[in-house]
Amino acid sequence: MLFLSDEDIAEVLSMSDAIEAVEKAFGEYAKGSVKMPSRSTIMLDKFGGSISFMPSYLEETNALATKIISIYPNNPAKGLPTTVAWIVVNDPETGMMEALLDGTYLTAVRTGAVTGVAARYLAPKDAKVAAVIGCGVQGKTQAWAVSEACDLDIVRIFDLSEERMEQFVEEMEPKLGVEVAPASSGADAVGEADVVVTATTSSRPVVRREWLGGRVHVSAIGSFYPDYRELDTDIVCEAKVVVDSREAILEEAGDILIPIKEGAITEDHIHAELGELVLGQKVGRTEEDGLTVFKSVGLAIQDSSVASLVLKKWRESQP
Repeated sequence: MLFLSDEDIAEVLSMSDAIEAVEKAFGEYAKGSVKMPSRSTIMLDKFGGSISFMPSYLEETNALATKIISIYPNNPAKGLPTTVAWIVVNDPETGMMEALLDGTYLTAVRTGAVTGVAARYLAPKDAKVAAVIGCGVQGKTQAWAVSEACDLDIVRIFDLSEERMEQFVEEMEPKLGVEVAPASSGADAVGEADVVVTATTSSRPVVRREWLGGRVHVSAIGSFYPDYRELDTDIVCEAKVVVDSREAILEEAGDILIPIKEGAITEDHIHAELGELVLGQKVGRTEEDGLTVFKSVGLAIQDSSVASLVLKKWRESQP
């Protein structure tokens, strides 16, 4: 059986390739050629963490995989990553296990990739300034993806940890080829941004409507618990809202569920799923749109599609 480490995967997986794979996967999802049970999550309150199981099969891509992912927000204090994952890849024809992939880096890249896909359809075409709230591993791949989708001049960042912001600048400025500038607050970071990404584990809003300009795309990817949110109600109410999956969002996403519970919006406020934009079934950003929001809780099809791509590229790279 093949085992691929994060380092092995990083050698063969580019963000641009991941964006293409994820975009195709969402198109398949919208067509109905995907089998994907709901994410099964065990909350381990005693240890302040959770572990989730995410299987999926994409018929057109012929990709079958299951991700096991743990999220422990207190891990950094122990010198451990917040998110750790493993991906089991099976042969769809026989069910035999083909490979075990370290899924930590792949998860970060595929989550960035979905933001890149959403930015293609929802970000202002002339977007030059991006802001990233949350400077952990996921914030880095979010910035990478947005820089692939948009012709940026600068990425402004904010994190509660100055050390993480310093590390972010040191690592990502040469990688992105654009200026990366730390901000003094979340409001300062997003004030002039055309694209905003939230990649935090916060349970309360880290971005508020009054901080944002008129033509802004916001991608909220950090939280997927019903009682957690990164955006305030005013943002969600005003925006054209696109989601990765209505079913998953209405089960897990506090960014949408809390405004519904407050009576500020109804389920019908969701404009489209991302796959509907990919297939042209629904329209993305128009000239009339000011604020757009993409809310993602992460789908197993992202993992299966990118894991399949990684295996293909790895095999092609071997002598």
